[in-house]
Amino acid sequence: MTAAPRLLGLAVALLLAGGALPSGASATPGSSPAGLAPRSPDRSFVVAATSPPRFTPAITARLTAALARLRSENHLPGLQAVIRYPDGSAWLGHAGFGDLAAHQAMGNLTLLDAGSVTKTFVAALVLQLAGQGVLGLDDPISRWLPGLPYDTGITIRELLDHTSGVNDAFNHQALLDALSAHPREAWTPDQVLAYVGHPLFAPGQGWSYSNSNYILAGQIVERATGQTLATLLRQRFFVPLRLTHTFLQSEEPISGTIAHGYEYTSYATWAVKDLSDGTPHLPFTSLGTSLGAAGSLVTTADDLARWALYLYRGRVLPPPELAQMLDFGLTAAFHPRLPYGLGVQRRSLSGQGSWGHDGSLSGYHTSMRYFPGTGVSIAVTTNSDHVDPDILVNALLDVLYPPPA
Repeated sequence: MTAAPRLLGLAVALLLAGGALPSGASATPGSSPAGLAPRSPDRSFVVAATSPPRFTPAITARLTAALARLRSENHLPGLQAVIRYPDGSAWLGHAGFGDLAAHQAMGNLTLLDAGSVTKTFVAALVLQLAGQGVLGLDDPISRWLPGLPYDTGITIRELLDHTSGVNDAFNHQALLDALSAHPREAWTPDQVLAYVGHPLFAPGQGWSYSNSNYILAGQIVERATGQTLATLLRQRFFVPLRLTHTFLQSEEPISGTIAHGYEYTSYATWAVKDLSDGTPHLPFTSLGTSLGAAGSLVTTADDLARWALYLYRGRVLPPPELAQMLDFGLTAAFHPRLPYGLGVQRRSLSGQGSWGHDGSLSGYHTSMRYFPGTGVSIAVTTNSDHVDPDILVNALLDVLYPPPA
């Protein structure tokens, strides 16, 4: 099923982005990855550590039933959900369809677009390179990208925490119209950045979420290393951490079964339109490639749950770099929508503090959260963008930790 994409409302989404339906879930044991001792510099945010409940048959049955109910109540075409514990055990659930026209069920390995969760990988990569002396967080971007029409004092750090003042290209209707007019055309970072426009404020004098920041960060990484962003992410993260179903679709081919992204054309009848352009790009080629380092990641909920566990428990970054990532104080004075560090949000869900990121764009919505008080990571992905997936995370937490009657 192929339809011309409709991009109305895309700018808002990117600021973050008839019969019984099959569903499934499983609990899988595993060994705890080496070096996952918690190293949190944000201790005031971490509640007293508690052990999460075991994945007993009763709990897994309740989680599976909750997932099917959430899919039905929220009129979602399909979704994945994964809960991972620090000891390696996990629950994996899926419900609904990845392709409605083909009646193809959503599975645990079905690929979905993660949107802005991509930023957690890019920020971690920049921090790794900074720790190795390849670049500096306080380098002006003009050191690596001379001749840009931006304030020469903008630093790499200000790109990562959205205090640069660089406008979001995806806030401009001209870009959205261009993407919509030619959905099968691939885009480059330079093409996207041509739509940035005037700055919002002087560097370091405000906070505004901007996908342009991370597109620029991706270009800096490539200039500093002489390698493509996809190559670096694969060599440093995807392969060693066995994230075997994760791809940067702006720079490398996707291999696997994809979930089509859907947009509702009527909330009265819950009629949907398939946004696919008939290619493996999600949701379609122009949008999937244009987001680049800001949101082109294609993955599964399980790979994201693993990534959250590895990243925030110290397997990816040494303590000094992880501490900088989780420093929310630099942006606090500007009151972002959610407290923001370097490519990470802080959010309380069902009374528990979490670190992570959400991702939203036309046809997909994702949440990846790690809970330092328990060491639990949860990832939820859906192939429709009309429901905040943190609502689903809340519901799964309530199964694990039932609220008082």
